[in-house]
Amino acid sequence: MEKIQKQSNYKSASFLFFTIITLVLFSPVVENIPVLAALNMDNLITFLCLIGIILFQLKQPKALMGQEYFIVALLLIIICLGILGNMVSGIHGMQFILLDVWSISKCFVAYFFGRLAFRSSFFSSQIDRLVLYGKWVIGILFILLLINLVYPIWPSTEIRYGITTQYLIFPHATYLSATVFFCMLFLGLKNVRYNIPFLMMGSLLIFFAARNKGLIFIAIYFFMLLFQHYAKKKSFKISYLILPVVTLIVSFWEVIDTRLLSSTTSARSLLYQASFKIADMYAPFGAGFASFGSGSSVKNYSSLYDMLRFYDYYGFTRDNPQYLNDSFIAMFIAQFGYIGTACFAAILVVFLLMINRRSGRIQAFTLVLFLYAVTSLFTELYITTSLGILTFFLIGTAFGEKQSQI
Repeated sequence: MEKIQKQSNYKSASFLFFTIITLVLFSPVVENIPVLAALNMDNLITFLCLIGIILFQLKQPKALMGQEYFIVALLLIIICLGILGNMVSGIHGMQFILLDVWSISKCFVAYFFGRLAFRSSFFSSQIDRLVLYGKWVIGILFILLLINLVYPIWPSTEIRYGITTQYLIFPHATYLSATVFFCMLFLGLKNVRYNIPFLMMGSLLIFFAARNKGLIFIAIYFFMLLFQHYAKKKSFKISYLILPVVTLIVSFWEVIDTRLLSSTTSARSLLYQASFKIADMYAPFGAGFASFGSGSSVKNYSSLYDMLRFYDYYGFTRDNPQYLNDSFIAMFIAQFGYIGTACFAAILVVFLLMINRRSGRIQAFTLVLFLYAVTSLFTELYITTSLGILTFFLIGTAFGEKQSQI
């Protein structure tokens, strides 16, 4: 009887795990359907995860790691800084403040749900299914790509690298690129040499999605696969990243400076320049929630946008605010100041240290996921979206493994 109960629990957990992955990965597709747009899939799933954390902890409490308590403490400090910033800047509106608090907390809710909702060996038990899942998704999307190249069912007018950018069933190429990338990561969890055709299909899909970040992370991903092959189960030390990161920054500094710091025409550069101004104006707390760069600040069209004369720039106006929330880091600097940004940087360091304690495929999987998320913070509100939720849900589930090697 006990064995039957365990099998039932295992099947239920597996169904829950893949349901979350599928719903989050394809939530942009669902929300692009007018009838289903009101579901707001990201918020619905994350809210259910929060309820799940409470129920699982009441039923069978699980202890957190010391670093995780530190992450929670830093997040609470950031929230307190945001509220203090609202008091200093005079930007109020309880609804918008609560929406922003929820927005920055979603990925952490997803992480702790992944950590607490599944038994210790659950992630390793799902690897075969994850590999099969990745093959199916990549295979279907590749067939859709071939059809769309011959007969454009999902037409696009965007041209990048001299090719027509492919969206397929997604509302934006970023989601197509990220979905394929997640599935390629799944393929890397076991017997990579048998999955090379699907990795090539995935690479072509990302190429036709024409996202710079996707192409960069294909290179990083294949580097990690080579490291795994030659180093076997040796741990990848985080210190190995220092030289490549410094080299990349030096090599692309002119592009970074132009697009993010000194340009007078680049949207993200204007956001960063404004964020530092705001952080200086409302030091040391920042301007608070719903004040700059967040979804709530756009809905409310924060008074700071008028003060900074953003209405003079295309994409920054009330009628066309498409570029106003184009960077998570710019939003963080403005809303939480330098202290809040330092707290968030400390959270990222803690995650890196936890990844550093792993080895084998689990370490490679979580490291590439984490680097993908961190890089995305500079170019979009990544961790407040479905992609950020899935990233931290998967990292949390993988961290639940008792053994550090797979």
